[in-house]
Amino acid sequence: MNGACIDQAGMSLALRLTTRAELGDAELEELKHLLMGVYGFRQVTTEVTCKAPSSQAAAAGSRPAASVPAAPSGSKGEKQAAGKVLMGKPIRIQPVPMKILDLKMGNATVAGKVFAFECRETRRPGMWRLSFDMTDYTNSVTVQKNLTEKEAQGLESAIKPGMWLCVQGKMEPTWDGKDIQLNPTTSSWRSTLSGRIPPRSVELHLHTKMSNMDALTDTKEVVQQAIRWGHPAIAITDHGVAQSFPDAWHAAGDKIKILYGVEGYFVNNIDDRVVVHGPQDCSLDGEFVCFDIETTGLKVDREAITEIGAVVLKNGEITDRFQTFVNPNRRLTPEIIGLTGITDDMLKDAPQLKEALAEFLKFVDGRPLAAHNAEFDIGFIRAGCRKVGLDFQPTYVDSLILAQNLLPDLGKYKLDIVADRLELPNFNHHRASDDAATVGYMLIPFWKMLHERGIHTLQAVNREMEKLRPLGSKTNRFPKHIILIARNKVGLKNLYQMISASNLKYFKRVPTIPKSLLLEHREGIIVGSACEAGELFRAVADHKDWEELKRIASFYDYLEIQPLCNNAFMLRNGDVQSEEELREFNRTIVRLGEELGKPVCATGDVHFREPEDEVYRHILLASKKFPDANAPLPIYFKTTDEMLEEFAYLGKEKAYEVVVTNTQAIADQVETFPLLPEELFPPRLENSEEELNSLVWNKVHELYGEDPPKLIVDRLNVELGGILGKYDVVYMSAQKLVQRSLENGYLVGSRGSVGSSLVAYMSGITEVNSLRPHYRCPNCKHAEFIQDGSYGCGADMPDKICPVCGTEYIKDGFDIPFETFLGFGGGKVPDIDLNFSGEYQARAHRHAIEMFGETRCSGPVPSVHWRRRPLTAS
Repeated sequence: MNGACIDQAGMSLALRLTTRAELGDAELEELKHLLMGVYGFRQVTTEVTCKAPSSQAAAAGSRPAASVPAAPSGSKGEKQAAGKVLMGKPIRIQPVPMKILDLKMGNATVAGKVFAFECRETRRPGMWRLSFDMTDYTNSVTVQKNLTEKEAQGLESAIKPGMWLCVQGKMEPTWDGKDIQLNPTTSSWRSTLSGRIPPRSVELHLHTKMSNMDALTDTKEVVQQAIRWGHPAIAITDHGVAQSFPDAWHAAGDKIKILYGVEGYFVNNIDDRVVVHGPQDCSLDGEFVCFDIETTGLKVDREAITEIGAVVLKNGEITDRFQTFVNPNRRLTPEIIGLTGITDDMLKDAPQLKEALAEFLKFVDGRPLAAHNAEFDIGFIRAGCRKVGLDFQPTYVDSLILAQNLLPDLGKYKLDIVADRLELPNFNHHRASDDAATVGYMLIPFWKMLHERGIHTLQAVNREMEKLRPLGSKTNRFPKHIILIARNKVGLKNLYQMISASNLKYFKRVPTIPKSLLLEHREGIIVGSACEAGELFRAVADHKDWEELKRIASFYDYLEIQPLCNNAFMLRNGDVQSEEELREFNRTIVRLGEELGKPVCATGDVHFREPEDEVYRHILLASKKFPDANAPLPIYFKTTDEMLEEFAYLGKEKAYEVVVTNTQAIADQVETFPLLPEELFPPRLENSEEELNSLVWNKVHELYGEDPPKLIVDRLNVELGGILGKYDVVYMSAQKLVQRSLENGYLVGSRGSVGSSLVAYMSGITEVNSLRPHYRCPNCKHAEFIQDGSYGCGADMPDKICPVCGTEYIKDGFDIPFETFLGFGGGKVPDIDLNFSGEYQARAHRHAIEMFGETRCSGPVPSVHWRRRPLTAS
């Protein structure tokens, strides 16, 4: 805009504009209407000058204009082709935001997503009413129009919720005058698939609503969206559960492959941190250089070394010492001065970093190093050597991990606490020279402990530590994330077993999966390194050395990188200084994959389906008291094009490899298999079929005599024909639980449709007799059935005396068909609900365990449920 002149008295506007493209008369007219509608001008005049960009700039940055306007941010910014015209002529006017719609605008053009649709015939014959609601996420509008039957039939099948439409029409008041609506004259449809070019990526990291208080993705909707986008597969990886698997399975059908997985809480209880790093070997009685450093802070990429202290340990004695200050070329903070006792005056004439490191390496002379929490000290020495051009490839020992493994009962493992436990001399903590000597004195008893375990050389230490590490209490305080995907049915079973164990045996704040458990059940499992909370990414962010990163990455089947927005919180928290650092983290993981020959896959860590759903996740995070709950985190289900754009900094070929090629390769490793088998897998009870048949007929003869009425025999034959050999274990397990409870003096109440099974009554599971209302004699077994429908149940009948023996009849029968329980032909799976006494439930559970075994029963047993799945009782 070059200038504007407003006449307040006449409410007119004169506008001078410069544009990069020629504006047509219709577009200028639309602009005038827009300004008049928003600001209330009576007249708007425009003076437009077109200055087109240079041909070079146009070739680099422009693209052809589409007849259908680009989608708002909610459509994820895909390239769109011209849409199908549903009504009227093609729309060539840019849409306006719905938030500015007003009656004064007259004609208006809007574009948005349809979220409700109705097309119905009115009371007037032949007149139909089209009505749908659409939104562009600035506001919403209702579109309504009267149609003929022929017009309605064409539009009824063309418009569906979820599609994007561009509509041009006239703004009108609603029938009651309280709102406005759009009466369309022209409508174009834009498919969310237009412009897409296969092949498509595969999302390997996606959370549904079953990720507790963390995700909002509807399983069915996201699977159907992946099908519409042409994705060959999609993974389901909720936090610690598999509850979305059935919904995904049903939604997928045969149109897309489902990768059944979980994002587990992984605890590396074996080799999360190893004692010995590097290849050098020597006797434990050989020479070691124990050292310590002091720094200006904790961040290796930002802080500087201020002091290096070292001692030589040989044959259990300290034989030599080294100490030097290092000039950090900056002022120390009061906190560092107070902690270390080192002042600026002590450092002003100290050697520069290169000189100090050169003297230190000369003192080391190629001998193995040792330090307490060695990753910190080695990290600073390595970074300093890299900065000044010195070679540093040490073999080193971490006394912290030795202490954790050899003194598992010790609560904390700070240097002074371990020294006090080993009864070492007092020392000036947080001064490098004194701390280094303490590390040396600490190794003496540790070497003695290892000698007693038969360990005498340095390279034998790690193998022994792998035996001790799982037994310690400090193997890993904070679980890391890990992605586990079932490769086949064996893997699915192992996945289920790990999920069960993590929730029942290893639960600690979250359902954790120890590395020892994962190694035990790794067959058929594809292991991914997960997000920024994964073991590998944390190691990269902590600037661990390359060999350590390779050791960690070698455990995984594929490595994972994610868009920068996923880790933007690290920038807000000050963990990184720029987005370039986040890019470098991903580049490091890519280089690891290249060196180790492991695929690197780009994933979205999806927590909601559409970008506009992000606001609802903010609510979830706020309820969990996250301080940055309202910070932007667009972890929605991204298109392949968006993912390629996110990783464009890797180069076009590498971005395609991590987004498309490698994700499809992982999906191709997964076999196609049904989530649930068609047949039942009940537990086994010895002779259950024969025992149930015997129980039933003995009870029949007891109640109705040796020659029971034909209708009883016929019904039992029908029921037993659908039960024996298929559901007999279900009946007998319930019968045994009920019988044991009755023997202990506790009544059991049956509920639900089990009362419609005569076999359940005859076997003692339920007290409800499902036969038609009848009288039966407890003495001579004579029976009279009421079959004219005059009574609904036996309890309603009048008292009566048996005409055969004169004994008072028992009134029985509730007239419930067997099909209520098992369906026609026994097609339903029996569901037996039993109410046990609260005092007896624990004993009932114990009885179930005695029958089936510890691993096939779970929870108290107020009811027994049998479902179409390998699990048995609950």
